[in-house]
Amino acid sequence: MLNKSIITKTLFLFAVSVLWLACNTQPPKTINAKISYPADGTVFPPEFPPPTCFWETGNNESFSWRISVLDSEKQILHESEIGGKNRWTPSSETWEAIKKHTNQRSVSLILSAVDEKQKSFPVDTVSIQFSADSVEAPIFYRSVPLPFKFARENLTEVRWQLGNIGSQDAPSTVLSDIPVCGNCHSVSADGSTLAMDVDARDEKGAYAIVELGEETIMSENEIINWSNFVNGEFTYGLLSQISADGRYVVSTLKDSEIFVDRNDLEYSQLFFPFKGILGFYDRVEEKYFELEGANDSNYVHSNPSWGPNGEYIYFTRSRAAHLEESGIFRGSQAVDYKAYNKFLNAFLEREKLFKFDIYRIPFNNGKGGKAEPVPGASNNGMSNYFPRFTPDGKFMIFCKAESFMLLMPDSKLYIQPVNGGETRLMNCNSDNMNSWHSISPNSRWMVFSSKKYGPYTQLLLTHIDENGNDSPPVYLEYFASGKRAANIPEFINMSPDAKIEIVPKFLEDDAFALRMGEIKSKEKKYEEALEYFNNALDLNTNNSDAHHGKAHALMLLKKPNEAILHFNKAVELKPEKVEYLLSRGNASLTLNNEDKAMADFNRAIAIDKMNFMAYNNRGMLWRNKRNPEKALADFNRSIELNPESNVTYVNRGVVNAITKNYEKALADFETSIQLDADDLSAYFAKAKVYQELQESNKALEVYSQAISRAANNPETYFNRALFYMQTNDRPSAMNDLQIAAGMNYKPALEKLNELR
Repeated sequence: MLNKSIITKTLFLFAVSVLWLACNTQPPKTINAKISYPADGTVFPPEFPPPTCFWETGNNESFSWRISVLDSEKQILHESEIGGKNRWTPSSETWEAIKKHTNQRSVSLILSAVDEKQKSFPVDTVSIQFSADSVEAPIFYRSVPLPFKFARENLTEVRWQLGNIGSQDAPSTVLSDIPVCGNCHSVSADGSTLAMDVDARDEKGAYAIVELGEETIMSENEIINWSNFVNGEFTYGLLSQISADGRYVVSTLKDSEIFVDRNDLEYSQLFFPFKGILGFYDRVEEKYFELEGANDSNYVHSNPSWGPNGEYIYFTRSRAAHLEESGIFRGSQAVDYKAYNKFLNAFLEREKLFKFDIYRIPFNNGKGGKAEPVPGASNNGMSNYFPRFTPDGKFMIFCKAESFMLLMPDSKLYIQPVNGGETRLMNCNSDNMNSWHSISPNSRWMVFSSKKYGPYTQLLLTHIDENGNDSPPVYLEYFASGKRAANIPEFINMSPDAKIEIVPKFLEDDAFALRMGEIKSKEKKYEEALEYFNNALDLNTNNSDAHHGKAHALMLLKKPNEAILHFNKAVELKPEKVEYLLSRGNASLTLNNEDKAMADFNRAIAIDKMNFMAYNNRGMLWRNKRNPEKALADFNRSIELNPESNVTYVNRGVVNAITKNYEKALADFETSIQLDADDLSAYFAKAKVYQELQESNKALEVYSQAISRAANNPETYFNRALFYMQTNDRPSAMNDLQIAAGMNYKPALEKLNELR
């Protein structure tokens, strides 16, 4: 609580307080504590709730800590004895009293170390300030569990939230538990219209444009499909942006991109477009158009943003890569895996970089014009992206990194006057990723995403004055939510305490049931998956994906005769879909109907000669027919098309083992393990080759490696138990069988009963 008697001290007492500070400015050299947050010069919004201040204490465990708050006249406004903790959160009363007495002038936070004799040593000081500018708008953002692969496979875990930075309450969840992907969003300048990527109608290029209200109904009527622009061909509709007046949406179309998961929690995805043009949708005329001047296929045009007054569209541009180089025709799915893997690995290893420049083009009522590079944000040897503008039209803020866009550790925010002037590095940048920025409707505050405080992206806020000067960032700690990344923040021009609920009515059909069935299948809950697939088929008996999904679940439930009926229906509905043909061919193999399997595999290859899995599956059929020459020919072709298909190396290795080419077999199994260390089949096959070679020690080593990779998988113990039995080590075999049986593994239970 603020001590009013201290504030009203006489000049004599004020002098004493200054003397106290002067006498304690020489701490022992062993004290190296430093305030981590807030940084010196931080500017807080006037409505901001009490922040948690924290500091680095080094190896000074013998000290306790004191925080003193002094006003600009060096009067002590507050003191707190912290003890051994390294953080302090003022009470609401203390925080409000400190605000009241500052009148937009600086306040000093002094950290002092206190020894066992209660002698104090000031060790660090930072100055903070409260702005006269309120934020005046809530922030809409997405909350995502990491890594992104987990989020993509558990879509119902993703949430969209709306937060008031003036409240200590956790942001409200406005949309959640949807089994389809939702992604980039933008809002019209007046806050009335939300536009957002959603997967609807089984379309990756579906896009919702909906009027915002307390209850926001996102129905079929509010969804457009970017594929309509390209005559039904696949397109994502990437990084779209709605215009200030809500009439137009501009997007990257006819796109191709690198979209790959990485084994890194902090940076678990590499994503950037390398091909695409700009197109837009006119909501009044309900028509799609190319933007002339941003439709040259020799370049990738992406990441569009409406400039001040909608006069220009700003976007990123770079030299495009085409099929021959990338192996990708459209979207992110490879058709030539050999070219694709070479293309991808060059970027993953940073042997090759991809740099964007920011261009602008006149919108000209949709007619476009000549694209021109933006000085200061182009031709600077860096990758420039995410142009965004202060609503007053004075400044452009963008990101710069060495390469790519999105999730770049070295991404920094820069600001420059729209009408020309110096491009400056912003003060708010942290050392670890700064991106996805949005500016408040009054142009005085910017929110952005950063990994300043760890792998889970959090939101930071900075003040921007009328001259474009910004301050060190304010951490939106009340927006943090455990092990979740907060990304794609967007200010919405409405009351900060507005309440919104987004109701996805478009999911109240077979699409919702289909996605839930797919989710349950991935969770290996096949009976539950069947219920959803059946529900989808009740709603739409011609949903080919629901037939395919149901058939897949039935196969895994060991019901191939039922499954084949639904595979047949899926193929009947979409006879040219290679995935369906391969699945039905595999089911026919299970049913020992090799002729039908061969017909499906041959047909799949005729449709897509570049499909490596079609050759792989046909190779398995030739292997079953005991024709190793043809099997090897197909496996070789599969590997030629995709040198990183670990499963094909296993299959080829089995044929090499059958034909006694043990050295080649071992090499194939080892390559498979290097490509996917979690695929147990390669370990088991490799160990069996060592057994045939009578190298028992090596076989045991490989079985043990499998267990170390998958200690909770009973199959690993069961296979090692069989090995121990063949080497007459019954005690070890029994031990492994008991472990597997303890996991309710049926073959292990049966084997134990047989041995007892």
